[in-house]
Amino acid sequence: MASGLRFIKHQFLVVAIAVVLVLLLASCYYYDPYLPSDGSVVRPYLHDTSSRNCSAVPTWVVTTSGAITPPEAVRVILNSAEDWCVLVLGQVAGLKYDFSWTNGSTHLIYLPREALSLLPYKLATLTSLNIKNIGYLYAIANGARVVLDLEDGIVPIRVGHTYLPVQADKREFPCPNLEEKGGGVTWNPYPHFGGVDMWPRGFPQSSSTQPDTQMGSTSCYPIIQQYLSQSHPDLDASYLMQNKNYQPFKKVESSALVIPRGYFAPYNSHSTIHLYEALWSLLLPRTVHKRVADIWRSYIAQSLFYLIPDACLMYTPPTVTGHTTESPSYEDELPLYTNSSYVVNVLKYYLMSFDTFEEALLGIYELMYQSQKLGKDDITLVEHWISDLKLIGYEFPKLPKKASLWTKNVHLCIMFNWGSTEYRTRLLLSYYMRFFDVITLFFEGEPAPHTYIPSHIQVFYVRTGNGFLQQRCVELCINQTAPNTVSHLYIADDMFINIAKMSQLSLSKIWFIPISLHTFGDDSSFSGWYWWDKPLGGYTQYKRFVTVINGLPQEWKQVLIDKVGFPNRIHGHVVADIVHIPNAFAIQVTKVLNYINSVTDLFCEIAVPLAVDIAQPIGREEMEEGNLWEWQRTDYGLVQNFIENRYYMHPLKTSTKFGVYFWCKSMNNQLKLLA
Repeated sequence: MASGLRFIKHQFLVVAIAVVLVLLLASCYYYDPYLPSDGSVVRPYLHDTSSRNCSAVPTWVVTTSGAITPPEAVRVILNSAEDWCVLVLGQVAGLKYDFSWTNGSTHLIYLPREALSLLPYKLATLTSLNIKNIGYLYAIANGARVVLDLEDGIVPIRVGHTYLPVQADKREFPCPNLEEKGGGVTWNPYPHFGGVDMWPRGFPQSSSTQPDTQMGSTSCYPIIQQYLSQSHPDLDASYLMQNKNYQPFKKVESSALVIPRGYFAPYNSHSTIHLYEALWSLLLPRTVHKRVADIWRSYIAQSLFYLIPDACLMYTPPTVTGHTTESPSYEDELPLYTNSSYVVNVLKYYLMSFDTFEEALLGIYELMYQSQKLGKDDITLVEHWISDLKLIGYEFPKLPKKASLWTKNVHLCIMFNWGSTEYRTRLLLSYYMRFFDVITLFFEGEPAPHTYIPSHIQVFYVRTGNGFLQQRCVELCINQTAPNTVSHLYIADDMFINIAKMSQLSLSKIWFIPISLHTFGDDSSFSGWYWWDKPLGGYTQYKRFVTVINGLPQEWKQVLIDKVGFPNRIHGHVVADIVHIPNAFAIQVTKVLNYINSVTDLFCEIAVPLAVDIAQPIGREEMEEGNLWEWQRTDYGLVQNFIENRYYMHPLKTSTKFGVYFWCKSMNNQLKLLA
């Protein structure tokens, strides 16, 4: 028994000595960082002769090294007269960095690999982590307001009077004039610099060729600036396999180029400037290969640019040379070839439902996880990242205060007449979720999985004959209740509504768009409209209408006689793709629609006006018609006029490039008006 206790004590002593030795070894490189109980932050720093004071330097380089001698880029930057603090992260544990070459430089910090996990960040507790993520935090914690993300092997070249040019304010920049193209999502910057038939790694292969476009200009704030490499442009393995003798950029004197807001272009982690407003975007995902992680990072960042006034992505003329130590691999990059197009389309129409920028960033990682483009561990990663950034005092961009709009207490219902794709559904929701808290979607036919739709949105599957019997959806819509909801707005999916202009309408009234008045009993009065003679089941719509009218309860007929002028005056049809029903009239509208549906299948544009005439025959909001015929929809000026000056524009079909372009343009204009 005694010998057993002695053995345990001996083992405990051995372990204790080992722990002390490890701590002593670690202290050779830096003081143990800690967080005092008062919540203040103590920034870690190196303890040995390489310790340098960079606290007053706002511009930092974060790079890595797996050798005891410095990367060439570090020598170039420190030997220049420019005021950059260089943070080198050791990739291999146990290596002691050689500082003999520094000549007393005051702008170098080296963090050995074994020191990184001891830093006071939640991120440092994770495994399988790109060590640059810890370096970014360290730089920001020590006062960095500009970070150059630099890969080992990439070397700055002198451009004019500087090695590392930084554009730190808003001004006018060259920009492709893409408005005339319409409907685009991505733009390839390489041809601008003479990279003919080249595209950046991560650029969707379906978009690798693009039409010639005139250059214009735009005023913006380039919060991210990609340094292009002259000798080794960042190209994917697929391109390199087919073009082994490619030529580098030919137009090295070209001006810098910014990507238009609302468009995407991939940028890498090889040599990229991040201004303070973009430091939140430095995080590199951990569940995908390194050759994929920085591209997904770039698309995630650009998807949130619209939340930062005037933010844009800039590409500089070739500013660096050299190449990274990794070898491009088709297998490693496979997700870029198969998923880039999907990712940019999903992220472009990211669904907004948040109050802070941090929530938006977390939400977009969750979207990437739900789309199976990132793993679950990246959710933990971004949660720790946000927490660490807050702890070290980083200020995330502030979101503008939400305006108090009429939409806040209105229940929105959207009917997809002819089915929908994930892309189209996300596009619509990316607009409407910014204004309406309560939304219900209606799809034609049998239930189908729509896992990409947020869980708080109700979904119904209704047989409407491809939209001909939409009154069934209207009835379901106005029967849904939610706290504080005062009314229900029902629209079809190809209906773009002018939310700003609709603020002029009263929420206590029914809104609808009357088209024509008729005299009941006079067949000729009902002629001339395409739908009156449509059989829809072997019985003309006019005959069905007569059957419904003849069977109306007497009290409803009396309302039509006293208030509408029946039988000499009755609304024959309206635009049923949009109708607003206040709660006060919902019960009566429901009763009428339920009666109609029990009698026959009456076309919705005939059924809805009858219900409206009975529920609120006078005092309604009768909106000006905003429909365009097919031959009018290609008239750019007319479409724009309707969108800007009518309550709605119909149809604006997001199944066409033309429709998507106008939808996005009009959506952005509405957001500016209502900000």
